Amino acid sequence: MDRPKELARALRKEEGRRRLLLHSCCGPCSCYPFLVLGTHYDLAVSFANSNIYPREEWERRLRALKRAIRGFARHYRIEIKLLEPHCDHESFMEELRPMADLPEGGERCLLCYRKRMEEARLIACKEGIPLWCTTLTSSRQKDSEAIIRLAQELDEKDPEGPRFLISDWKRGGGLEEGERIARFLMLYRQDYCGCEYSLRDRK
Repeated sequence: MDRPKELARALRKEEGRRRLLLHSCCGPCSCYPFLVLGTHYDLAVSFANSNIYPREEWERRLRALKRAIRGFARHYRIEIKLLEPHCDHESFMEELRPMADLPEGGERCLLCYRKRMEEARLIACKEGIPLWCTTLTSSRQKDSEAIIRLAQELDEKDPEGPRFLISDWKRGGGLEEGERIARFLMLYRQDYCGCEYSLRDRK
């Protein structure tokens, strides 16, 4: 299967198995990244998603992620470490509430992406993990180029910290392959982005 060109070039440059932190938004979106990254890196996963509402939905998506991790260990012989997740929805939403009436996919969503990736990157710093990336570019509803720019801006503010591995998981057949694996592993598939505003708009 074809991989995104940027990612393929980056992987060819790496020597040996290095540690990489993957910010995961859910189980299904993680499947293709797990498949690609798990063969090149010692992979740790951060479920930094305090945006998800309600708490029961956060727990449901976390269970699906754990199921995906078990599935990859069993069926693909890829071992993945899940870092301890936490959820603080009210604190996370303080900056977003003034943007409640903005349309889905706009400024509010970009801020949400940034906050989640910033948290994941800080975890990589604390864990001493030199590389990081995110599954957010897996979603057909999200602007991958905007997400990559936000991640690169975080790196630019801290040039001594972890380096973002450019990756658009929708490209090169990744979207379809990820969906196939998610069905095979029988993962829960959500029908809204995650925050209370996307849930409101869905209804």
